[in-house]
Amino acid sequence: MFKRCIPLVSRGICAHLRYNSTVVDLTVAGLKTDLKQAMINKDDVRKTTIRGILSSIKNKTIDAKDHSIDEFGIFDLYSKMITQRVESIDSYTKNSRDDLAEREKQELQILQDYQNKLPVASQDEVNEKVLDVLKASRDDDSNLELKQVFGKFDWGKLPKQWRTSPNTIRSSIVSQYKTVFK
Repeated sequence: MFKRCIPLVSRGICAHLRYNSTVVDLTVAGLKTDLKQAMINKDDVRKTTIRGILSSIKNKTIDAKDHSIDEFGIFDLYSKMITQRVESIDSYTKNSRDDLAEREKQELQILQDYQNKLPVASQDEVNEKVLDVLKASRDDDSNLELKQVFGKFDWGKLPKQWRTSPNTIRSSIVSQYKTVFK
């Protein structure tokens, strides 16, 4: 009797440990609810977009074996998907495939809506904070290289304080470094 119960309990615990972030739980639950609603409404674009998002979240969760995915990981996932859609739209419009470009624009809008729902700082907020730190660093030492600038940031605490992913901060530093230090 107990042999059958133990595997069920351990699987339940493992599934709970996999999604230990409440934001991830709420996001996945909201996506599943929206998927059901899209199926009822026969909204194919929304349905396929949400299925793609859920699939990407599941793949990222499987890839992150040792550590769990959090809201910043989902934000990065949305950003990657949005970038893919923008590139596809450019490609389709260059090749005069307006029908496919229109579908990609609809998917892009859906992805941006979901990204905006996450409790994560926007790119503009991050750029503003990075610019302030870079200007302060420039005032201290105007000959800093990019490696030294990265060393000025406390990567353990900063992402949680700024409510954003380390990748977003890094990309903002790289893009603004040239304008501040050159």
